[in-house]
Amino acid sequence: MANTAKRSTRWKQDFPIPSGEDSYATRREFTKFLGLTSVAFLAGTCIAAARKLWKRATASSSDAVSVAALDEVPAGGSKLFRYPTEDDACILLRLAPDKFVAFNQNCTHLNCPVHFESANSQLVCPCHHGYFSAEDGRALAGPPRRSLDALTVSVRDGQVWVQHIAEKETA
Repeated sequence: MANTAKRSTRWKQDFPIPSGEDSYATRREFTKFLGLTSVAFLAGTCIAAARKLWKRATASSSDAVSVAALDEVPAGGSKLFRYPTEDDACILLRLAPDKFVAFNQNCTHLNCPVHFESANSQLVCPCHHGYFSAEDGRALAGPPRRSLDALTVSVRDGQVWVQHIAEKETA
């Protein structure tokens, strides 16, 4: 035991490193940490992008569904519904007796639900005071910069039908 203690002290004499500095990371360890963190963020971003593309691909092939009877929504009124899945909130607006529009109800800023203000003909996000046009869903004011996702609306046989618009190709 005495021999082990002697080796331990001799080692400290040969390599005088204060023990308080043992907890510091070396440049190599720090660089390795940054590299692995960057790879993890890249993987997460790729997974999120793939998930969004998959959702768009499956949603664009969705069939039209009936969401309301023609007389169910009065002019200047709205109706909430779920489309294409039960997790996707949407809003149907009747802007005039013969004009219907529908949008995804999630604000493009932070996904708060938007509400229809018929007096101003705007969709309003109460979380951060974002405003969207009820005509076409474009962002008018506030933090949102992107338009609301629009749905195709048609009227047949006394029913209002909606279908997801296929994404436009960008050059």
